[in-house]
Amino acid sequence: MRGGIRAILALLAFLLPLGIWLLLRTGKTHYKQLPKLGPAEIRGAGDTVWHHLPEFVLVQQDSLPFTADSLRGWVHVADYFFTRCPGICPQLSRSMRRIQAHLEGSTAPVRLVSYTVDPAHDTPSVLREYAGRYQANPARWTFVTGPESTLYRLAVKGYLIPVDKANDTTQGELGYIHSDMLVLVDPDLRIRGFYSGLDSLQVAKLLDDLNLLLLEYRPPS
Repeated sequence: MRGGIRAILALLAFLLPLGIWLLLRTGKTHYKQLPKLGPAEIRGAGDTVWHHLPEFVLVQQDSLPFTADSLRGWVHVADYFFTRCPGICPQLSRSMRRIQAHLEGSTAPVRLVSYTVDPAHDTPSVLREYAGRYQANPARWTFVTGPESTLYRLAVKGYLIPVDKANDTTQGELGYIHSDMLVLVDPDLRIRGFYSGLDSLQVAKLLDDLNLLLLEYRPPS
């Protein structure tokens, strides 16, 4: 009996390191992958082309151009806000700051992007002051303005979230209507998740999903 137990233990001692080695060796293909969201198109060869952000030209808080190429190759989290917002925007910005804190000290290729819905007021200098208010690291978190039509089209057609402006300033927030969603986008500019920036549990879920997405794009060892 004791000999049989010793044999089983010896076999386990051999198989356990082997199992760990196989897991580490092939683990990249075994974790859960996030879905790709938005409309998809099936091309002639049967390939699926997923929805992705369109090309655009805007400007960031330091008056430098900000385009789709600024985000290509990066995981990024985006939101829409405006600096005069009396309602949900401060909470959205605090949630973005929470994500920035989560990435503190990390070299992960992640950017945070906040687009204004009020470009007439939110000039680069105004955005720069607002960024300072939230201790935004310019190497990580970018604030973007530009033509209203481009900003709104990018929200609706690109990030798939509602943005609008009402003539009646008593509607929405000073007449601006925008989403509370934080949008997770992969390095190929495809949407991978929507999360309410007003819900701490959803922000925590975003952080978990962000780690999963980084694993998906981890270079092969």
